This record gives sequence, C-alpha cells and structure tokens, in this order.
Amino acid sequence: MNRLLFLVLVFFSSLSIADENNTNHAPRAFAHRDGNAVFVDFTRAHYEITYDIDAKSARVLAEITFLSNEEGYPVFDSVASPDSVMLDGARTVSREIRTPDQATTLRVLDQKAGKGEHLLRIELPLTELVDFRSGGVRSAFWTSDLDERNFLERYVPANFEFDQVKMDFLVRFKGLSKPQSIYTNGSVLRLDQETFQIAFPAHFTASSLFFHTVPEGVMNESRFSLKSSDGRVIPVLLYAQKDSWSAQLERLGERVRTVFRELEADYGPFPHPSILVYQAGAGGMEYCGATMTDFGSLGHELFHSYFARGVMPANGNSGWLDEALASWRDNGYPTLNALSGSSGMSSHPNYTRITDTAAYSFGARFMGFLDGETRGKGGMKPFMRELVATRILKPMFVEEFIEWMEDFYQQSFQDTFKRYTYKSRLPFEGTSSSLQTESHPHRKMSLKELRAHL
Repeated sequence: MNRLLFLVLVFFSSLSIADENNTNHAPRAFAHRDGNAVFVDFTRAHYEITYDIDAKSARVLAEITFLSNEEGYPVFDSVASPDSVMLDGARTVSREIRTPDQATTLRVLDQKAGKGEHLLRIELPLTELVDFRSGGVRSAFWTSDLDERNFLERYVPANFEFDQVKMDFLVRFKGLSKPQSIYTNGSVLRLDQETFQIAFPAHFTASSLFFHTVPEGVMNESRFSLKSSDGRVIPVLLYAQKDSWSAQLERLGERVRTVFRELEADYGPFPHPSILVYQAGAGGMEYCGATMTDFGSLGHELFHSYFARGVMPANGNSGWLDEALASWRDNGYPTLNALSGSSGMSSHPNYTRITDTAAYSFGARFMGFLDGETRGKGGMKPFMRELVATRILKPMFVEEFIEWMEDFYQQSFQDTFKRYTYKSRLPFEGTSSSLQTESHPHRKMSLKELRAHL
C-alpha cells in the first residue's frame, strides 16, 4: 500500500468520530495575566520523532492544529521544556503555572490567540524512557493515571484527557546498524528501513496510545486471531523480552482468549480493531486495545478496553469510575445490600488529573452497592452493556454517568452518589479534599521500574 492511500484510508475511517469531538468536556478557562488561560480543542497533532543513534539523542517536532472557542492564552502541556514555540508563525514561549485550585501544573502560551483555528509548532528534546544501546534504541511512551502529568505530555506536547485528537507519528531512526521493531495500537506503515508512519484513530486522547520500539530480535512474539461476535477478525499480538516472560506467552494467549470471550459475552463486541499485550513488570496499565501487564492483571487491563479506553473519563474526577468497575469485576461482581463509609472520589478540585485510588476498594464496593440498588431491574451489568453500545469511544463526566443511570433505570441516584462519592458536597462545589491513598492490587510502575522493561 502506498503512503498516500494509507493516509487517505486512515483519515476517512476517523473523520466521523473526529466530528463528534465534544469540547463541552474542556475544563473551564481561568484568569491569567490580562485575560484568561483557555483550554483549546486539538483537531490534529503531527509528531516527528527523530532518534539519532550516533548522537544518542532524541527530539520531537510537534505541529498541532487547534480551535479556540474564545480569545485567551492557549493551554497545553509538556513535561519537557520546549526549545522553540511558534504560534501561527510567530515565535513565543510557554510557561509552567499551577491551576488556581493548585490541582496540577500545565503550560500556557505567552501569546494570546483569538477565537478560531491556529497552528502551534513546538520543538523539544525527548529524554524519558529512551535508551540507546547496541546500534539501536529502546523507547516507549508508557503512561500512568496515579500521578499528574504522566500521560502523553510526559513525552510530547499534548492536551488534557478530555480532548480526542487525530494524531500521527513520523518516526525516524538515524544511523541504525540493524532494523527496529515498533509495537503500537496505531496503524504502522514502514516508509524505508529508518522511517515509519504511524496513524492513530481520531477518538484517541492523551491516555489512549501505546508506543514501544526496540531493535529487532529483542522480543519473542506470539500472534493469533480472535473472531468477534460482530464477525470481525481481531488480530492479537503478545510479546515479551526473551530473557524474562517469553516462556509464558502460550499461557498468556489462553488467558487472552478466555477473557476476550467473557468480555464480549458481557458487554458486546470488542471495541478496538486489535489486541496488543506486552507481558512485563508488576501490575499493569491500559491503552486502547493494548496493555503492558503481568499475567494476574491481564483481565483487569483488557476490561479497561471497554471502560477507560472505551467509555472514557473526561477528567480526573471521572477516572475512578472505570477503576471501580474493573475492580468490581475482578472481585466477581458481588452484590451488596449495604455500604458503610464515604469518599470524595467525585469531588476533587476541578483541574485534578489523577485517579483517586479509593476506586480500587471503596469504589468497587460502591459498584456492588449500586448493583444491589438496581437488582430488581437486572443490576448494573445491563446498564454497562448499554453504555458500551451507546457511549463507546466518547468522554464522560461523573455527572453524565449519573444522568445515564437515571435514564436507564428511571430512578434517581443523585443522593446516592452525593453521599458516597462527593463527601456530602454537591457536584463542582470546588472541594479541596485530598486524594485517597488506599493500597490497591493494580499498581503502576515507577519510571525506574519501567526503564528495566524497555
């Protein structure tokens, strides 16, 4: 397939979803300098990622088209400090600031942008999870939702998690002595021995994409296909480092087949075109149709392809929902007729970007309690299946989840959520309650631990 045809096919397959991008989920603008810092809608993000093997350095050029619904100072984020920033062809700079509620750090351009479409061009170094060795490079864009600024912004300029963006990578390897392999949940086109084009669907957010590159021959692989209930053939790729988990790939494959059948029976056709599993480390992290996980967490992470990377959280206060549902599933979907305690999982400051870890324990019990409250109408699983059928690949707030439950069951859940997840506060009152720090089985690895699995 030639490059032009490849890009045309990807563009038209994503166009209808991109048109539905819901900017109503954007965080509110806040006062900044002589105006407002405004959250914009990224409509396209093109990233040129260059690995220079001889120089042992990596760089990123990002070209981002965005729409602003109001005049102000555009917000984006990048953990690495940019070397160059240009807005609509004019040089400017970005500055790190804290949000007014002190919930997170982000970047704001020094130059105002008017209402409408703009082009942002940013150059910066890529330093996290990059390891040059043996004439090649090992690099990954692995993420976490338990610490702020650990989604795509850890590696490249990105937006907050509410924004669905049509993204593509042009990946260049300069000075290779042997070919590179790329593992990703995007569509890969090899342009030549040193250059790859990767296109990602337009519904992807800053927490959706999986990217990992290593020299060829470093990993063992297992490939097979699964037949979805809707007739599609779902290609599956499992891989592991040759010196660690490779002997378990066959066992892992059987587990993938079992979990796939379970999830399709409960929630309908698998919502992504492929499955990618890197068996490594302790715990796991979910991506759209992909995961880096240990064997014990596989079911939890594949469940997240329905809830988290299927029905998507739009902000930190909604991130607990999918973890609560996944943990409830891990526990065997128990039904509870009573629940003690309460939490502030839904009522952290508005700009929170971290998932409350109470989701894994109290949140799971809360879902069991909701199951008991709705048992006369079939419990929670029919509603969850309806969400997948009607809300898949769309972001949501907790408040929307409540509204959809009320529509589905024709009863009110406002007081229930208020009592158990808002610490008796009304939604969006600006509570400053601290994030829960309960222990949980699905730990996210530190950067130091992740480097060991490059």
